[in-house]
Amino acid sequence: MAKSNIIIGGLVPFTTIDYPTKISAVLFLQGCPWRCIYCSNPHLLAYRKPTEQDKANYEYVLGLLKKRTKIIDAVVFSGGEATSQTDEIITAIEEIKEFAPHFKFGLHTNGCFPEKLAKLLPYIDWIGLDIKAPCKKYEQITKVKGSGEFAFEALDLILKSGKDFEVRTTADPTVLSKEDILEIAETVSKLGVKHYAVQRYRPVDKDNPNNPPAQAITQFFTDKEFEAKLRLLIPNLEMRF
Repeated sequence: MAKSNIIIGGLVPFTTIDYPTKISAVLFLQGCPWRCIYCSNPHLLAYRKPTEQDKANYEYVLGLLKKRTKIIDAVVFSGGEATSQTDEIITAIEEIKEFAPHFKFGLHTNGCFPEKLAKLLPYIDWIGLDIKAPCKKYEQITKVKGSGEFAFEALDLILKSGKDFEVRTTADPTVLSKEDILEIAETVSKLGVKHYAVQRYRPVDKDNPNNPPAQAITQFFTDKEFEAKLRLLIPNLEMRF
């Protein structure tokens, strides 16, 4: 019988883009305390207690991973906010390592729980950390007071851990300007970040008439001068269009 009470809200069984250079499976975990205006997984925000179906879902995932030990290289925990379930992730990693000791483990996080992240980091091989805005704009995006301080505390923990990681920002034109993103890049570069990614904003409801126009969304990726300024700050830059 499976040991972890992890609550999995979604699964991508095979991907090449969620852990650098690795073929991975991504587990999207339930629960997040922030309410980011551009959240791509709003169905994963609510917290709830594990059910019998959750146990069955986890058993299914374990079975899938056992069948693919020679196909995939890594398991990535995403969300929601994965660190909401830190203890459950640790138990799951220990369980998965029993049949796949070669697997690497990745984490996608917004950094909202620095203390839980600190507990989880020894079990994780690679981290993708969202830095959503300059500190002064964080609450506008997350709707949570002090969220910027939590995110940068998480970044400090990751830097001190020596783990492989990247910082990424979603370029939502309704809340971020090019100047904001340049400010983020300058800040994290000074802190020691070597890999930074700017990600395209993709509206969840594509037919919503209130979505920003396509030109506003793509402006970050068609402005070569802007990209050049970013590369001066962080040469290892990805523009994920």
